[in-house]
Amino acid sequence: MSVKFHFLNVGDGDCTIIDFPSRTVKSTNQQKEERVMMVDVHHHDDHEEYEHVVDYYKKNFKDVSGRLRSIFRYVATHPHKDHIKGLNTLFDNIPVINFWDIEHNFEPDQSGPHWEEYKEDWDRYLELRESKENPKVLFYTDAGSPRQYWDEDRIEVLSPSKELYDYVHSKEDGTKRTKEEIGAQLNNLSYVLLVRINDLKIILAGDAEPKCWEYILKNHKEKIKDVDILKAPHHGRESAFHEEAVKIMNPKHIIFSVSEDCEHTVPEKYEKAAPRAIIYKTCDLGSFILDCDFEGNISLI
Repeated sequence: MSVKFHFLNVGDGDCTIIDFPSRTVKSTNQQKEERVMMVDVHHHDDHEEYEHVVDYYKKNFKDVSGRLRSIFRYVATHPHKDHIKGLNTLFDNIPVINFWDIEHNFEPDQSGPHWEEYKEDWDRYLELRESKENPKVLFYTDAGSPRQYWDEDRIEVLSPSKELYDYVHSKEDGTKRTKEEIGAQLNNLSYVLLVRINDLKIILAGDAEPKCWEYILKNHKEKIKDVDILKAPHHGRESAFHEEAVKIMNPKHIIFSVSEDCEHTVPEKYEKAAPRAIIYKTCDLGSFILDCDFEGNISLI
């Protein structure tokens, strides 16, 4: 029995799917239901190299009767284009029960060169932010107590926080940031999640940049020590590399969700800060699965 982490090859974007199996807790004999969790989407309808997220999901996530499984928990780490592209298509095709979002005042540049590529996704995102059920929108910070279901799946929120919200939206002198400045700082408000599978620790870091890591080191340093898997923040780009945090996490496995064309990744810095780590790049492996069993073993599928 294991938890499977699917890291999809979506270019310079993110899409991670976590398959939690049905299981019984030995100490309490408590039964836990199977659940699917998806973190971000960067969907391509017709790209030869990158994964068609909806087709991948329909192929790999069916129940024993052959019916498509619902996404129990969808997490939008933050609403930049490379994390919500294809949101409209995804929610049109796959049932979703819960939608995790962050509090923010970000607005995309609607005059930008890529606006038309994800205008429908942004509009759908705004609808989801107001949704009361199917899916139910939920806003969490690291200050929130674990709810039943994500406590059962042993998920802990390390970011966002009120402090990070204030930083992203206001300058040190208290004046409000402009729309453009909020967009430039939004990565620091990204969800950073710690998932535990018995003794294994997995960190899904969204696009967390240095200010976010400074906050995590100040408030959650013990929790991030010696992790097993790190989903590298911001696709492994230098802008999100925080040497002290990587050294403390000391991961055994690091995932870069990135295209071959990205010139800003820094695998050499990760290798120096975490010398025991194996680095996996979606541009090299395509979509792949890390299988994490309850005995502490991790294997590449």
